[in-house]
Order: sequence, then C-alpha cells, then structure tokens
Amino acid sequence: MKKLFILGFIVLCGIFSFVYAKDMKDKVVTNKLFSITIPKEFNGTYSIRKKHNRIEFYHKSSKKAGFGGFAFGIAGYKNPAEHALLPGGRKIGEIQNKKGVIYDIVLKHPTDVQYDYTKSSNPPKDFKLLYDLGEKVSIVGVKGFVYDKNQGTKGEYLYKNILKKHITAINEKWDSNKLEKENMSYMYNVLATTKGNVLDKVGYIYYDVNGDGIDELIIGEIAQGNWKGVIYDMYTMVNRIPKHVMSGGSRNRYYVCDDTFICNEYSGGAKESGYMIYNLVENSTELFLQVGFKYDEYENSKNPYFITYSDEQWKNVDEKTFEERKKVFEKYERFDFIPLSKIEF
Repeated sequence: MKKLFILGFIVLCGIFSFVYAKDMKDKVVTNKLFSITIPKEFNGTYSIRKKHNRIEFYHKSSKKAGFGGFAFGIAGYKNPAEHALLPGGRKIGEIQNKKGVIYDIVLKHPTDVQYDYTKSSNPPKDFKLLYDLGEKVSIVGVKGFVYDKNQGTKGEYLYKNILKKHITAINEKWDSNKLEKENMSYMYNVLATTKGNVLDKVGYIYYDVNGDGIDELIIGEIAQGNWKGVIYDMYTMVNRIPKHVMSGGSRNRYYVCDDTFICNEYSGGAKESGYMIYNLVENSTELFLQVGFKYDEYENSKNPYFITYSDEQWKNVDEKTFEERKKVFEKYERFDFIPLSKIEF
C-alpha cells in the first residue's frame, strides 16, 4: 500500500509539473493570416476570441464580472475601406505574400470603459498591462504572408514622388495655371518672385492628422508669427495610394488645430471672414465639417456673428458666444517644417 501511495504521488507530481510547465510557456495564437505570441507572464489573465482575420484579447476577470473586458485586438484587412471608419482602430503595419496580396494590420483598443469602474476609476493593473501589450505584441505572418511593422504608415516611404513633384514645380517655376492644374498651391509661384532659394522657404512634415496610424504629408511655408504652420498642400493615403486633400493660399489658409482638426481661415475682406473646422475622413480626401464660424457684416451689419454645423444653416449668435466657442479651436500646430532643400533621394 505504501508503494502504491508513493507511486501515485510521483504520478501526480509529474502531471502537476507538466501542467505547470505548459502554463509557463509563451502562448502562440494563430488565425488564417497571422500569429500572435503572448508572453507567459500574462497566462491566466486573459481570454481570446478568434476569427479568420482577427484575434481579440479580453481581461478575464473584467469579462466575467460583466464589464466587457476587451483589452485589444489585432485584425487584418485586404481592403483599407473595411477598417477606415472603425472606432478605436489604427494601422500598425502590413502583411504581404509573394503574389503581392496585401492586408493592413490594424490594432484596435476599446473606446469605452471595459473594466469594473464601480470599484475604481483606474483599471486593474493586469488589465492595464494587457491593454498596453497591444502596442508591442509580437506578430508574424502565416501561410506565406510576411509581417512588416510600420509598412504603409510612415510618410518617408509614402510620399517620395509627391515631394519630387513639388521640388520640380519650384525649380521649373511653374505658373499659377499649371500649379492649379496639378492640384498644387499657387503660393509657390508667389514665392518665386521673392529673393532667395524657394526650396529653403518651403518645407514639409509628416503628421497623422486623423489618428488612423497613417501619416499625412503637409507642405507649407517656413515662416513665423501667424504664418507659421500654414498649409499650402496636404496629401493623404486612400486605398494605399497618395491623394491630394486641399491647397491653401493667402486669403484661404489651412492649419492643423488641436491635434486632429483642420481649420480653414478665409477672408472676403474687412466685412467678411470665417473659420471652418473639419475632420479629415479616414481613407478619403473628404473634409467633414464639425463646426463653422463667420463674421459677416453683409448679412447682418448690427450683429455679424454666425455659427453653423452644416455649412448651410447659419445661426446668428452674440459676440461672447461666438468668441468662446471659436476659442476652443485656436490652438494651431505651429510646425517646424523641414526645408525641401534638405531632401536627399
């Protein structure tokens, strides 16, 4: 009996050791496009929901308590339009096979509270760690696909030909008609009449305006004061192809404001001016109006202050309301543009 007890104890220890060793290994989760490796220290804290193109991770205790528990997800999309308007999503790279088939790899985080907020306004430590893991998780393409982190997101790889075109336009001194025909600001022609090398006066910057993980290209004059940060041309990526968004000029200025908005300041003279606030729609060149402000003595000389949310119906307001609401959008991004003369291809 004693020998049987010892034998049983040894068997149980072996089973326990096997289970423990298995639980202390990194976990690899795979779908039809990619695999994700989760470090062993997260074992026991999460559950998984998997589909052919995405893998989602949930904080186990928060989900069990009825608070959702969604921490992050990784998904692959063949068509950029499929994920363009998904809330909380951001492109982090691409996978591609030898046949040239490309999928955008998108990191998604929750857009609302997914843990027990009745106990604390701050997330549990293991929830926060799992949430943060989404930014640094190991991703590998499968079935012939290769993952390239940041591919299709960084401006220096997306807009080389656009910058070359602008340098050519400046060097060849294209006139306003040709610039307009090529969807470029007439301001390069204006600068050509000034002294000095125009390539030293015009610069660029890469900046993710709409928060989709993909840089936009912004080109503007290197200036100070109110002209600092003025946009002459902006480009974005639509279906992985660079597209022109808009051009600005002296009486039709564009700025990035408050990180993710685009402000269009226009002037029709001393009696009329406006401030139109837009969002750049993801995977599109469309500027979607959020709110507009205009000073228009032609329409109402006694109370020329107006606000709109549709660009069609303007509401007359008092000066105090006008200034208070407009002030929210006056934090312009004063970019330090890199001179075009510094570019080396």
